[in-house]
Amino acid sequence: MSITDYFKFGKTLFFKKGSSPLYLVLFVTDRCNAKCKHCLLADGVHQPDKGSELTLDEFEKLSTSMDQLLFLLPTGGEPFIRDDLGEIIKIFYRNNRVRNIGVPTNGFFTEKIIQTTKDILTSCPELDFGIDVSIDGIKEVHDGIRGVSGLFDKAVETFHHLKSLEKTFPKFNVNIETTVSSYNDKYLSENYDYFTKELKAGNIFTLLTRDKPRDCASKFFDIKQYEAYADKMEKGIKTGVLKGYYTFPFSDIINAKRLIRHRIITKIVQTNKFQIPCYAGLLGATVFSNGDVYPCELHTDMKLGNLRDYDMDFKTLWNDDDAEKARIAIKKDKCFCTYECFLTINILFNPLMIPTILKEWAVLKWARLFGAK
Repeated sequence: MSITDYFKFGKTLFFKKGSSPLYLVLFVTDRCNAKCKHCLLADGVHQPDKGSELTLDEFEKLSTSMDQLLFLLPTGGEPFIRDDLGEIIKIFYRNNRVRNIGVPTNGFFTEKIIQTTKDILTSCPELDFGIDVSIDGIKEVHDGIRGVSGLFDKAVETFHHLKSLEKTFPKFNVNIETTVSSYNDKYLSENYDYFTKELKAGNIFTLLTRDKPRDCASKFFDIKQYEAYADKMEKGIKTGVLKGYYTFPFSDIINAKRLIRHRIITKIVQTNKFQIPCYAGLLGATVFSNGDVYPCELHTDMKLGNLRDYDMDFKTLWNDDDAEKARIAIKKDKCFCTYECFLTINILFNPLMIPTILKEWAVLKWARLFGAK
């Protein structure tokens, strides 16, 4: 997507009444080969009926009922369990002109992941595409958290194969994603050294265990360990040890946003108080694998409806009374959480955050040019 495209997109977003959200979290499946202690799908709320996943034809109808998307997050479960993941992504690339897509994976299905990734990159030449390989610790630490023996080795193998694709496809980037929990918070510094020195990772980031994990003890992490890890990542970006995001326009704005986001998350955890307005239900939406639509994946008390009841017409559902009630409630109640995906839009599209973003962007640029202190 060019800079001109971004400006055209912004004009459509802010001046077209009744437009659909720009940021879509799309659960393509709840199936997974792992049993992660921090998993928020363990209570089954996302998939009330087995075999209820949306079909490829239904994704086509959903896509054609939406406007242009700025970002799409096909997630799960393990997204690559679906044999048609690549086709789902192509649908939204074609119909919604989405040019930024990120897919998380536990990295187990190496060959399938590589083949699907190559197909997507070849078929969608304008796509800024990223895959986030989940690694929570080294060897037994990771396997213990994820509940699969040998998963660490598979994840590392997958990462190396994906890393080699960056040389052929300049718009592709592979990242390491770590979910912080009480089971790995004390290893975060060790993880950072392994990721940067051994794996030569160019971009790493974190998620905090949230909501109702399979193992409730996962949520009792040490926020000071998280904060120290965030400081390491910030220094890594400023000194060039980490490249951060760099394959698309305004990438350093996104890098600056990540630094700000870490601080906001830390403050939310420390104070358990509202920090900035949430745009869930307005700029961001979540679609579960069975077609249920929510303003946010954590707000399972605010189901807006099921797409199948609306003949897969997203806009009709999105502009219904239940959706408007949800938006009013989120604003009135000053809803807040540490959900990284929606904090992204809460930061980037909040006019009051612009000075902070520009300041951090300038600091980042200066540090890269003259060295971080």
